[in-house]
Amino acid sequence: MESLTFASKYIWENTNVDIIDINMGCPVTKVTNRSKAGCALMKDPDKVKSIVESIVDIVPIPVTVKIRSGWDKNTINAVKIAEIVEDAGASAITVHPRTKDQGYSGKADWSIIKEVKENVNIPVIGNGDIKSCFDAKRMLDETSCDAVMIGRASLGNPWLIRDCVNYIEDGTLPYEVTMEERMETLKKHIDMLIEVKGEEFAIPKMRTQAAYYVKKLPRKIELKQQIFKMNTKEDLFNLLDNYVKSMEKEQYK
Repeated sequence: MESLTFASKYIWENTNVDIIDINMGCPVTKVTNRSKAGCALMKDPDKVKSIVESIVDIVPIPVTVKIRSGWDKNTINAVKIAEIVEDAGASAITVHPRTKDQGYSGKADWSIIKEVKENVNIPVIGNGDIKSCFDAKRMLDETSCDAVMIGRASLGNPWLIRDCVNYIEDGTLPYEVTMEERMETLKKHIDMLIEVKGEEFAIPKMRTQAAYYVKKLPRKIELKQQIFKMNTKEDLFNLLDNYVKSMEKEQYK
């Protein structure tokens, strides 16, 4: 408890964040079993209440909470936890409708998002199985949630967020991202991380992200293998540029 309140206060005092979000939805075993954190907190409603209340009391910015359906199929308690979170002063709640036991497998049960929305007055953000702009619109329609959170589907595909906003706001259909646009965005992503963390940290981290960006491109297996050998920005950018040139040559043969 003390570490959470200390961290929240430190973040508020030393950054310009708009919210403090408490993740009570993480299903990773080392988090839930070893640290008794993440989704494990949903097994202790009293502790949930205390955590949220203490952080709401210590920071003047909105506090939000992310939860799952429950620990397992026999302990689905998302509505109860959502009500506790609201009573404790949280400003919004995100619901990922899978249990801890499910992890990221199986299908997200959007009916739980709908049920939470019907039982609390704070904004409810739906999460889970949003793979396209059509999924996002369908979640809003089926659950009446206030917003949609996109997770794994945005890896290597930041255009998904744009597509969702455009489709929901005015019905604009998504368009296929070109290879050139994909590579330029990837390089921008790399530059942004280097600016924040430095090249030595950024390049190893971006090797995995780069693999997501290229997963729909020709010769992706060979390209991924080469990406994971790169250790500098110059080498990685040269690899990406040469790949684009080689694909363009093949196109015009």
